Amino acid sequence: MKKNRIGILIIGSLIVVALAIALFGPLLVKKKEGSGNPQAQGYLITSKGIVESEEETELRSLVSGPVRKILVDEGDIVKKGDTLAVIDSAKITAKVAEAEAAAQEAGARYRQMEAGFRAEDVTMAKDRADRAEAVYLRAADDYHRQERLYQKDAATLQDRDRAEERMKVASSEWKEAKASLQKYRKGERVEDVNAARAALSRGNAEVNYYRALLSDHTITSPINGVVTERLKKTAEMVDVGTPILRLINPDKMRIRAEVDETDAGKVKPGMKVEVGTEVSGGKIYRGEVTRVLPYVKRKAQKTFDPMASYDINTEQVYIRLESFADLKSGMTVTVRYFK
Repeated sequence: MKKNRIGILIIGSLIVVALAIALFGPLLVKKKEGSGNPQAQGYLITSKGIVESEEETELRSLVSGPVRKILVDEGDIVKKGDTLAVIDSAKITAKVAEAEAAAQEAGARYRQMEAGFRAEDVTMAKDRADRAEAVYLRAADDYHRQERLYQKDAATLQDRDRAEERMKVASSEWKEAKASLQKYRKGERVEDVNAARAALSRGNAEVNYYRALLSDHTITSPINGVVTERLKKTAEMVDVGTPILRLINPDKMRIRAEVDETDAGKVKPGMKVEVGTEVSGGKIYRGEVTRVLPYVKRKAQKTFDPMASYDINTEQVYIRLESFADLKSGMTVTVRYFK
């Protein structure tokens, strides 16, 4: 029985100590925070925040296919325009070559029609027309001769019909040669030149289209920054929209803090702040509030406090510091706001 009473006394003592810490601990912590720093004595509220870059981007694939190569790793420094990854482009490269060849052919045709015919082309067309005329005249003479002989029963109907057929063929070839000569002398019709020009435009548009698709297979950096995450490996398949890399600009840092909704409205742009971290060894960073978003939303930042609740709303605040020396993207910080 004596042992039971001692046990009860010990448990009771522990409960009293726990209640004392719960009730007076925050006051002691606040007093400690303010000691040695006159400005800290007058802070209004505190909140948690996270160090992040104002310029942060996630690079996603614009095409489907296997990753041919990734040229960077986490922690690498990159410049705007650097090639960071390449998606396999064998099929689209073949399409580009095919479209370029077709466009070159269309261009040659258009330039030929626009320039008109060469003098030697006109001369050759005239020679063909002269030869066709001579053939026709001989065929016509032969037909008329066969017609006369047939009328005198000196030639057969078959001979006359054959001569007539040769004359008709020669006449058709002569007309065709004369039309060709006239075309060479006058040049191409306007509508034919316009059609050739349109064909060239279509060819160039197709080349530009496939070149644009080809460029989508190369992923370049949109900013000067650092690779923070490499999400895919070489030879992995990706679809349109698949994340491949994440980048930040370490030269444009800020603090993104969350103020509990019970304190919403107390923080204003321009308010002075002090920022500390668990790993800063007591170092204090000073700055000011640059922006307060005009709404509250579900708490997003996590802390190391196992008793912390995330089922609350918070007001989002952005802060600029005088210096971010030794602060890294992703660090959790504590922010004190001053009136």
